[in-house]
Amino acid sequence: MADTLPPIIHRRHFVRLSNRMFVLACGVAVASPAGAQTTKNSTNDSYVTDIVTSLTDASNWSLSGHLATNRYGTFLMQNVPEGERALRGDSHFGWGLAAGYDITDKLGLRLGWTYTNTNMQFKDYSGTGSDLLDSDDLGKLKSNIAALDVVHYFVGSRSLIAPYAGAGVAGVWSALGPEGPQLITPGRSQQFHLGINANVGVQIRIIPQTFGRIEWNTMGTRNPFTGNRSYKSTIGDTFDEPSRINKTEWRFAATYYFGEPDKQPAVTAAKTH
Repeated sequence: MADTLPPIIHRRHFVRLSNRMFVLACGVAVASPAGAQTTKNSTNDSYVTDIVTSLTDASNWSLSGHLATNRYGTFLMQNVPEGERALRGDSHFGWGLAAGYDITDKLGLRLGWTYTNTNMQFKDYSGTGSDLLDSDDLGKLKSNIAALDVVHYFVGSRSLIAPYAGAGVAGVWSALGPEGPQLITPGRSQQFHLGINANVGVQIRIIPQTFGRIEWNTMGTRNPFTGNRSYKSTIGDTFDEPSRINKTEWRFAATYYFGEPDKQPAVTAAKTH
């Protein structure tokens, strides 16, 4: 029977079949990227949802307040007729606040602010044990320090005892005043410098959402007594003026978390007989 059909019938049937296959191929070609794009968009939406969920979870956020004992390094060294002396800041107290965010159970961010107010003084560095060149109350160096730290907890941050270490960057606003006969501010009384800080400590749970914290912190920043617009000493021959100054402190803090983390259900192995 097929042999008796006109040749035109075979050609028309072949054209229709070819057209259908072409349309089907185009549909598959269009559907595949669309499916891949849909999967990619779904993955991106999942990431965004996870981030928003984490940021809005109150249990990841904390607020802390701390008291600190601080000490600066040596700002400059001088020769005077009686011997050598060093310009330093006396031991002093500071205080501050910080907001924390736990990215994971062992990794967090902390944005903090600390205020310190230290009395400047000369200390006798002649090496004889004398205090003849000691001179106090030369002026007050006031500092406002804003720091952003990345904190790593060696165990979970909500553990009973959680040791940790951190590092970050700091912005330091310093002001010296009032001017006296020995320390002056010819450039300007206020300065701003960037610094790098590091810390180690331990966090101890008191009650489920409240923790105590003991921390040792060190920060290195530009010496306000060096540079084009620096504080100056009017008496003595300065022979050492470090470009950077170190500040160390012990912090005693209380931290409050705004919620408790969700407890993961325990996984038990099924018994087999």
